[in-house]
Amino acid sequence: MPNQKKLIEEKKNIQTEYNLKLKSKDDEISSNYEHYSFLHEILIETGDKLVDALFKYLKWIGFEKVKKMDEENSTSVLEEDIQVELENGLVVIECKGIGGTSTDSDCNQIAKIKHRRSKERNSFDVFALYIVNHQRYLPPLKRQNPPFTVNQRNDALNEERGLLTTWQLFNLYFEIEEGIINKEYARNCLIKFGLIEFRPTDLTLIDEPKELFKEGYICIVNINNVELNIGDKILVEKNGNFNLATIESIQLNDKQVSTAINGEVGLKLNVPISKKSTLWKK
Repeated sequence: MPNQKKLIEEKKNIQTEYNLKLKSKDDEISSNYEHYSFLHEILIETGDKLVDALFKYLKWIGFEKVKKMDEENSTSVLEEDIQVELENGLVVIECKGIGGTSTDSDCNQIAKIKHRRSKERNSFDVFALYIVNHQRYLPPLKRQNPPFTVNQRNDALNEERGLLTTWQLFNLYFEIEEGIINKEYARNCLIKFGLIEFRPTDLTLIDEPKELFKEGYICIVNINNVELNIGDKILVEKNGNFNLATIESIQLNDKQVSTAINGEVGLKLNVPISKKSTLWKK
């Protein structure tokens, strides 16, 4: 047929170009996974692999002087897994990947190391942190969060040491990337006592939605002296995690308005939200 050979050649060229682009994108995907693999590893690993992944995370969050202590330790004395040197002191960190939840001795072992480091330094500028990848064989959303008992949390608070899960760190990564909190604030949280939380500061409560429509894109809230405007970015909290949402439209008394301060209002958001979420204005 006329032009048949030419058209077949063009088809082959398109196929070749497509395969090259597909391979290039596969290479990008592999490279991206390799670059961010530490985020996956903090949720599945234990032992040295968990320590390596947390080491990378701590460097990413902005700590400059981070040491893996198995590379420094030449004795059989039990030591911390990671040290972070600060301008105002030292953080000693113990990491565990376990199939269940932590025992009391798991949680407080780091306190003994903190005491030893304080004596060595002749100073009380040592901060202790226990990080656990708990129930690591379960999907994170099916894990017990937080996995620490009330007594474990109170003991950590009284003994001035911190408790933290790798699931919290995983979520923290995305909260930082979205600009909900910054790295400096997150670093400061890591030297607090008790159960560590990364809650944004200076928040004003909007409401917990009373009703949801359109698969969660529209919610009904009651506001009291809280100014909301079209285009405002608000925070949506669920199970202690925060996400950003943008107000696309506001309805008050069955009318579309650009601003609302009081009353029952309908908000259309750019992302869906779920029941039992809490909305905040920053």
